[in-house]
Amino acid sequence: MRAFLRRAFKRAANCAVPVVFCTIFLSVLLSPSLSDAYPFFSRQVGRDCTFCHSVFPKLNETGRMFRSGGYRLSAEAEWREVKDLASIPAAIEVEVEAAYNDLNTNGANVKSSDLKIEEIELFAGGAFGKTGRVSVNSAITFEETESGADVSIRKAFLQVNDLLGPTGEGRLNLRAGKWDIGLPFVNTIAPISNRYLAEAALGVLSIEKKALELNGTFTSEGETLTVTHRWAVGASQEDVLSDDKLKGAYALYSVTFQEDYSLGALVRTGEEATTGVDASYTRYGVAGEAELGPTILTLGYFRADAGTEAGDFLVEALWLPRAKVKLGVRYEYLKEDGSQGVSSQTLMARYNILSNAYIQAECRLLTDEDHVTSTNEDETKLRAFLVAVF
Repeated sequence: MRAFLRRAFKRAANCAVPVVFCTIFLSVLLSPSLSDAYPFFSRQVGRDCTFCHSVFPKLNETGRMFRSGGYRLSAEAEWREVKDLASIPAAIEVEVEAAYNDLNTNGANVKSSDLKIEEIELFAGGAFGKTGRVSVNSAITFEETESGADVSIRKAFLQVNDLLGPTGEGRLNLRAGKWDIGLPFVNTIAPISNRYLAEAALGVLSIEKKALELNGTFTSEGETLTVTHRWAVGASQEDVLSDDKLKGAYALYSVTFQEDYSLGALVRTGEEATTGVDASYTRYGVAGEAELGPTILTLGYFRADAGTEAGDFLVEALWLPRAKVKLGVRYEYLKEDGSQGVSSQTLMARYNILSNAYIQAECRLLTDEDHVTSTNEDETKLRAFLVAVF
């Protein structure tokens, strides 16, 4: 523990210059005022972003109900035909990033800094028809590169709702397209923007995965206990050499008690291209989350067997001391058979300028002596973001 603290303080001292740089950068950016507008889902329900998000983009239980119900709340009772919409249901996210890196590989130290438009993302979607029978969501991302910009389809899917059960409840739905695969409360869409090792190194959580899925939600309400069950089974497209691309399958289940306590499990299996051949894999994860007043605590364990077995322990805590102030810390420890363990620590601080605009700073530390994560042996990264969604 003492050695860890010494190293942390040493890194903090080495980071003094970039911290000052980031502070000046943020001070300049904060001088203009931002428009107080809400994204399209917020406008749909007539509430600001905090109605569905505990720490944007992380969803609270209301947001999870809204999403699993096909971007509907059963209390709405009636939705609109496309011809009756007053405006196009779309929103834009703009993210500016200042970065500082201190990297060590094979005894060589490299420091760098940069300022860029991290991404501009265009969202569009919603529930359509008088009963909200069809839901659509899409996201196109523009990311700045040295030669210009990369354009990608981040998400695009259609969902047919209420194949069984009451209208608006989402008991049984059919979804097809491209989205992120993960648990409702632990997935790649997180307030700490540093990627989970469970996604970046193990692939248990997945981004931008094409799939065909059946999913559903069921809530039972008693006199003293409310329990919400969510499940999904699907077939996914995999990166394989053969022409038969639908080589993946997955299943997930989660249960939430009293809106504050969640447990879940995810299993994935299939084939993917590895060193010139299509090899089978099995990946799974279990996690739990508790909302304890202003604190959200998440624990998880994820494991992958794709020739070499590796497991990842996750501990994450978010603290919301004020409406405008959000703090977070994440620790992950990944161990691959035959290699030294990998440790990753991330500290996050955010200030909400508006419900749809915020500034955020992150300090990311990574130690990976055997390059298990295909990165550097020792990393210190600082990030500062200015984000607005409107």
